[in-house]
Amino acid sequence: MGHHKIRRLRVYGGFLDRLDLRFGDGLNCIIGGRGSGKTTVLEFIRFALDRLPKPSSGSKGSDDRLRNLLSANLGASGYVEVEFESQEGLSYRIRRTATEAPVITDDQGKTVDTKVLASSVLIDAAIFSHNEIEEIAQSPTAQRELLDRLCSQPLHSLQSQIDQAGDALAENSQRLLNVAARTKSAHQDLVDLSSWESKLHAANAAMEADGLSPQLQGAAVAKELREQEAAALTRALAAVTKLRDHLGDATLDQVKGLDELIPETVERGPNGALFSELKRELIRHETELPILLSSVVDRLRNLGESLERAKGDVAALHAPAEADYKSLMAEADAHSERLSDRDEAAGHVLRLQSVKGELALLSKAQAEATKERRRLLEAYAELRRQRTKTRTTISSEISGRLGGRVRVIVTADAEASEYRDLLVSLMKKTGRQYNAPVDRLVTAVAPGDLGELADRDDVAALAARAEVNADFAETLFAQLKDHPERRYELDIIDREDVPRIELRVGDTWRSADRLSTGQKSSAILPILLLESEAPLLIDQPEDNLDNSFISDAVVPQLRDIKGRRQLITITHNPNLPVLGDAERVIVMEADGRSSTAIAQDDLQSTKDHILRLMEGGWAAFRLRQERYETP
Repeated sequence: MGHHKIRRLRVYGGFLDRLDLRFGDGLNCIIGGRGSGKTTVLEFIRFALDRLPKPSSGSKGSDDRLRNLLSANLGASGYVEVEFESQEGLSYRIRRTATEAPVITDDQGKTVDTKVLASSVLIDAAIFSHNEIEEIAQSPTAQRELLDRLCSQPLHSLQSQIDQAGDALAENSQRLLNVAARTKSAHQDLVDLSSWESKLHAANAAMEADGLSPQLQGAAVAKELREQEAAALTRALAAVTKLRDHLGDATLDQVKGLDELIPETVERGPNGALFSELKRELIRHETELPILLSSVVDRLRNLGESLERAKGDVAALHAPAEADYKSLMAEADAHSERLSDRDEAAGHVLRLQSVKGELALLSKAQAEATKERRRLLEAYAELRRQRTKTRTTISSEISGRLGGRVRVIVTADAEASEYRDLLVSLMKKTGRQYNAPVDRLVTAVAPGDLGELADRDDVAALAARAEVNADFAETLFAQLKDHPERRYELDIIDREDVPRIELRVGDTWRSADRLSTGQKSSAILPILLLESEAPLLIDQPEDNLDNSFISDAVVPQLRDIKGRRQLITITHNPNLPVLGDAERVIVMEADGRSSTAIAQDDLQSTKDHILRLMEGGWAAFRLRQERYETP
């Protein structure tokens, strides 16, 4: 399998109007005087591919700079167009105006979902603006993203599974919360049932003490039974109707769209035969499933109609007895209060007497959801362990490939900000000091472990492990009990791994964030230049590096990797295109009003431009040569 490639950039409107650049498969160097639009070319590609820096990876000033650059150079009505070829050989055209989202079409002109830009699978590129390399050295998050790029496909799959497992845990949490709320309500109903049963017994005893005729008492009992019969039919009809609606038109509509889950772009890909067969199978099931479902829906509809008829039949059977009951009640005005009390109590007992069965069902539902949660938690933990293992493996490979100059160390589950924020939100309104205890707790106890300790109310264990006092532990557990939704959030906090990039300085290793500006580039740039499917675009990678490092370390990496990865660099250093043997050199030139590419060809065809712009011309180059050669 090959690698992704940016084939072409076209610009319409603004400072680079009608610019048309074509890029080679290997090393592409963009050169030109200052103000010629070189940086704008890179930022336009970044903008089209929707690879703008995340807010966390740069300052507000850099965000404003980028927006101003796009606005000033693209104009209100201009747009950029990038042609991209995926590693599978699929072609895409991405078009974007200054104020709208990207629009993507395939080689047949059909619109493609913009989600492909975020997938890092079909379309991907690693783009680094001026000075962004140094910013990576300061940010553990940026370092993790850099590390992840070198194993993007397995990590993308793992992260998708982690997200799905997290969503499943969140749904499970909601189910458990709903069951708990319904159980609490059912227990209250059980208390009410006991109370109303006592009242019904007292009412029947009072009626008997009052000497009411057996006929009148029998009529009251018969009325209670009629109400039970009507209630049973109503419940059965509601259940059947709900099931019929669930399997009705909405489900059939979903079945009809099964074949649309496999797009034509996938069918035209390298595994198209496999996906085409799957699509044909989906289409067959689109025909079969509605037939099967229709039979079930029809049977449920018939059952509902039978229940409706039964309700009518029972109502007709009840009608004479109801009429007799009303007559008896009219004759028993002297006892109306007793009868009213008895009927009220009987009605409430009738309404509540299903609560015992409901509690049994809720208990079963809770047990099933709890069992499912344990399975989901195990899967979630295993996926996160696989992610850490993948990162640890690639970090070891990086350290080995960079020959002892740079190394990467991964600390598992070390990102604690989300965990800490949750605990602070629980403790800040308790009136207790919480910053120092929370910091110790976050370091000593994993979120899931804290949840299990809270479930057991194990104050002593938490106090010992986190070195917090018992009062703090009791208060925290009380907060989690009062806010069960936060308790469940503990289980799905995704504590990310934290990588640390280090540079060997003399006999010691120094973390990237503690290096000088030049050393930061020396630590980060070699990692950027490692093999990857994604094109690498860098603005002035030579900044803050001495020429010996460029020629001894950077250029050999460029020459080694350019056959397996597309590289696009903006540079003022001739060593990159010349010693790197660039496949394509693009020469930009501006006249103050607009900019264009005056040349875009191989190294031999553009060497005069390189001499003029980067060496000061032939005369200056030869003069330096003579002086170097003079003893």
